[in-house]
Amino acid sequence: MQSNSYDMKHRSGLQTFSRNRYFYGQLLDVVHFELEQDYLNGKRWLLNRLVTGYGVICGLDVQPADKIRGVKVTSGIALDRGGREIVVPRTSAPLEIPPKPEPDPNQHPQGNCDPQDYVHLCICFQQCESDPVPVLVDDCGEQASCSNSAIQERYKLILRDCKAPDVDREYGISDFILNGRINYYALVERITRCCPDLPSDLCIPLANIRLPDGDDMLEVSDIDISPRPIVYSNDLLFDIILGLADQTPAYNRGGKQ
Repeated sequence: MQSNSYDMKHRSGLQTFSRNRYFYGQLLDVVHFELEQDYLNGKRWLLNRLVTGYGVICGLDVQPADKIRGVKVTSGIALDRGGREIVVPRTSAPLEIPPKPEPDPNQHPQGNCDPQDYVHLCICFQQCESDPVPVLVDDCGEQASCSNSAIQERYKLILRDCKAPDVDREYGISDFILNGRINYYALVERITRCCPDLPSDLCIPLANIRLPDGDDMLEVSDIDISPRPIVYSNDLLFDIILGLADQTPAYNRGGKQ
């Protein structure tokens, strides 16, 4: 792992990790502290990606903006395709939606792509340096002015042409059930086949947005949040199991709402 980032040379996202071995009298410097952060962040992101999965955990509804032709995103949490946590602590600032482009007679829609009618909204993990403090001595032993002392984990919203790719629904419950019992061999085959590659694009789609005509404002009906991937929490999986068993989900299990 590179400091606070992914090494995109490893498309599988799989690497061995190094951690500090402390000993009495050890001289600690920037390299050791960065190694400590990279080890903890890298392990957590790897488990998030391969065990928890990526997608929206809760919240992040996409709604029409109040005063401009645009959208806003409510507070919530997601995991990007690299397993990094995206936290939106409060409703975002409005994001303006561009006007519908003029039709291009030489362009033919392919798949979900219809740029004259749709765009889709994505949320991405973003980090930036902050909190500058005075530096007494720099790397070369000369006096320097200041350096940023913190890394703020934030997010950014971006619009992309066309509809978002369809959510992968390759597998269903029936693929892993045989004669009313779990088909363990089928589960083993799926797990053993390969580890998913780390994609070059780690952002998460949140919604398809239909472009209104002219200067019309967006309506709720113009926004479709179904393309977003979701994280299947234990509570959500339990409700799904109860639903498949024709039982009413217990929404107040153990004091949970």
